[in-house]
Amino acid sequence: MTKDALLKPDYESLRETPQTFYLFGEHISHSRAPHLHNTLFNLVNLPWEYKLFESSNFVEINDVFDRESLIGSAITMPNKVVALNHVDVLDPIGHGCGSINTVYTMLSPDGTRQRVGTNTDTVGIFEAIRQNYPEEADRFKGTPGLVYGAGGACRSAVYALYKLLGVSKVYIINRIAEEVRAVQESMRSHGFTGEIIHVTDPEMAQKLESPKLVVLTVPDFEPTSPGEKLARATLSVFEKQEQDEPGVVLEMCYHPRIETRLYNSFVASGWKVISGVEAMIYQGIAQQVLWTGIPLEQLPVKKVIEIIYKSIEDSK
Repeated sequence: MTKDALLKPDYESLRETPQTFYLFGEHISHSRAPHLHNTLFNLVNLPWEYKLFESSNFVEINDVFDRESLIGSAITMPNKVVALNHVDVLDPIGHGCGSINTVYTMLSPDGTRQRVGTNTDTVGIFEAIRQNYPEEADRFKGTPGLVYGAGGACRSAVYALYKLLGVSKVYIINRIAEEVRAVQESMRSHGFTGEIIHVTDPEMAQKLESPKLVVLTVPDFEPTSPGEKLARATLSVFEKQEQDEPGVVLEMCYHPRIETRLYNSFVASGWKVISGVEAMIYQGIAQQVLWTGIPLEQLPVKKVIEIIYKSIEDSK
């Protein structure tokens, strides 16, 4: 069954009933998602709650879904790829990414609930760039994009850059070649047709057209191993290249601080840098639309952004 064959649930009835949502993943104690979602639920007067659930055991996760009759959930690492096998239907974005971060409910023609998997990280990346630099997002269509790191956020970044932001090709810099190949093969097997190029060293980077849209997807750390140092040196080639116009960088890492090493380095090199907090907020808002049925224009987006940034400032 495809998503096109499914029907929307009775959102009005669901909104009147207490609901619980979980973020399923590991090492999630620092996540700001509960604050984001519970703030949104409160602002739109829903009797709903969002909690953390630390697990990568899908027997356990599926049991929670069934026992509590969940109408949706969030999925994070290391579960984003494995979760593809634990939903009833993948929507086009979830299928195209080859990974999901969101489960929501639709109905089959006979009224049976269907778990639908999608990836709102793509929307978060797109909107973070589009909302902050709309003119640059338009001008940079047809230029190369770059993703630094081939971990959990890489597939979403590749999809967002190519399918939503219109880059001509996507470079990936990563210290382990096998991880890049896994991304390439996985996305191609799910119908991705864009060119994904593993940039392996500074010499190769120097010969390539400069990227204008960059998504950084690695934790904030000082490189120590030879592979980490090589990857960082390769990234530095693109960062330091002279450009007619500054490019745009989205730094997905914002824990434990927004202004990471790479954030500050790209700012010093003249790039326009966006905090990953904004991608987190926009992907969460996209989840809310799917769970609540409330249109985007009716959600208090600006208010939520103000509240989340204030909470980050207050926690310093």
